[in-house]
Amino acid sequence: MVGALCVAAGAVLLASKGLFSKALYAHGLTYHDVAAIRSILAIPGFLLIAYWQHRRRPPYTALRLIPKDVLGAIFAGLLCYYLGALANFYALTLIQANVERALLFSYPAMVIIFQALWLRQWPPAATIIALSFTSLGIFFVTGAMDTQLSAEQLEGVIWVLFCSLTIAIYFMMSAPLTQRLGAGNFTAIAMSTAGVAFFVHYQWLGEPHWLIMDGFALATMLGLVIFATILPLFFVAEGVRRIGASRGALISTIGPPATAVMAFFLLGETLTAAQIAGSLLIIASVGALELRLRQK
Repeated sequence: MVGALCVAAGAVLLASKGLFSKALYAHGLTYHDVAAIRSILAIPGFLLIAYWQHRRRPPYTALRLIPKDVLGAIFAGLLCYYLGALANFYALTLIQANVERALLFSYPAMVIIFQALWLRQWPPAATIIALSFTSLGIFFVTGAMDTQLSAEQLEGVIWVLFCSLTIAIYFMMSAPLTQRLGAGNFTAIAMSTAGVAFFVHYQWLGEPHWLIMDGFALATMLGLVIFATILPLFFVAEGVRRIGASRGALISTIGPPATAVMAFFLLGETLTAAQIAGSLLIIASVGALELRLRQK
């Protein structure tokens, strides 16, 4: 139960990323600025969480940082939160945001398929049914079913699917690595690596805006870092450690409904009947699966 709640809380907090980002875009920052500064400023927060978890552990249960596990966390951070993030932000310049969100949430299906291939066994029927209904709900919530893609937008589709693949691999790797490293250590290593990579990338290719952000932009950026980056990614890692990759990936599909609801209340965007129906479908599917697993 605790693991499921951690993933759900992380997914809802991650859903606020778009709201913070839109406010920063309107204030003059580019998507490149937001992605890089967010990743770099988040490093101290992840290190503090890892230190806090380490201090809370009794001495006889201290975790050992095995080199191959540390390298695995480094690889996961570079693949998903550096290369995957760059691919995702670039794709947004080629395709509409609703199509991007629908394609991005193909990663739960990828996680379940990869696990089935790795374990050489079919997933439970309840998991397949829940995945089918949550996928349908995501299309309703994002409105992707109402959009026709042109030939030139196919490149954007490929980049988003690549990003989804990196997220699926991240989920798969985080399940065993958080068991051995701990959620705090794994997230700190992965995200610090991504932050350093963004720092190098940003300094070489970007136009740094470190010293010209005013009070509003800085406060908004700190909100993005704390509430839409550090806390949710730690919650998701801790949840996946407790309940596994496939179950965690399915629960995370409540992210699109959370985004739609936040946009309705905070930005005044329209919430259509299809979005409401899709949100209810996702919540009902995830809830039914969780109830079935708890009964077992």
